[in-house]
Amino acid sequence: MGQSWKESEYEITDAAYQDAVDRKQKGKLISRSEIVDQCRRGLPDRDSASIGPHLGNLTSARHELGLPVLEEVAPFANRPEKLVRFLKKKHRVQ
Repeated sequence: MGQSWKESEYEITDAAYQDAVDRKQKGKLISRSEIVDQCRRGLPDRDSASIGPHLGNLTSARHELGLPVLEEVAPFANRPEKLVRFLKKKHRVQ
């Protein structure tokens, strides 16, 4: 079984995701692999095989909360409730 994600890791991955959203809104090209690489730099102990699915969880949770999402990162169906709570708090969403 995989290692549980910590809020400090959520902070890094959501920041990378939001950075990609911001760059895309400015007309820049982005890729899923670029986001994974950015996350790997901030999370050297995490395997990219773990980061990729987590980004899919971020897409699902962000979409559910009405936050901007990236079509380059396919959503995963079973996002953790802990991630939703983190995003609600961080982005001040009800």
